[in-house]
Amino acid sequence: MAREYTVPYTETAPPHTDRVVDTPWETAALLEMDQFNWYEGGPQPRTTARFLFDDTALYSQFHVEDDEISSEVTELNGPTYQDSSVELFADAGARDYYFNFEVNCCGYFLLAWQPYDPAELEGDRDVIAPEMAERIALTSSIEGPTREPHPEDEEWWLTATIPFEVLSAVTGRNVAPTSGDVWEANVYRSGVPSSQLASWSPILTDEHEYHSPEYFGRFVFV
Repeated sequence: MAREYTVPYTETAPPHTDRVVDTPWETAALLEMDQFNWYEGGPQPRTTARFLFDDTALYSQFHVEDDEISSEVTELNGPTYQDSSVELFADAGARDYYFNFEVNCCGYFLLAWQPYDPAELEGDRDVIAPEMAERIALTSSIEGPTREPHPEDEEWWLTATIPFEVLSAVTGRNVAPTSGDVWEANVYRSGVPSSQLASWSPILTDEHEYHSPEYFGRFVFV
């Protein structure tokens, strides 16, 4: 049975902070990226997230245990997955395409839209344009633009506000959910050795492949 996460509606936009208590983030359940699908040994650092939505945007808050915080990519739609990063893949109710939002610890990101079946991909994926990317609000505990690992590294956090108008511009579809809607989705930890790669919904592949929509869980909006 597919893993399921409930995304609550919020009357108040949550703050861009790591705090949970006495904020709207309290109403969101904790999502754990606890599936180490290609684990062979070593530590299993904890990565968690919370999600909320309202009529205008999807809100996310990530907390990441990380003893080697590293970030080099600064260009929009660059290979941010190579840095200390987190990722959200979701089909926005489409069931044939999904977006992938890949954001590094300094707040640089890729946002693309692509088919479930890679054989249907003609040329490059559709990616967000710079003028639309500016409308996504990001706050990180890591000061950029780049980051070298420090011996005292322990953790970082990041929040993102993604307007549904921006997602609709990228996808070409009306993606704003209402109560009862379901998105097929998964959430990931990236930029770490293969044993520390982690997802929320388990991925049953031999290869390290996050682009596996057949293993998406369910985001239920309420």
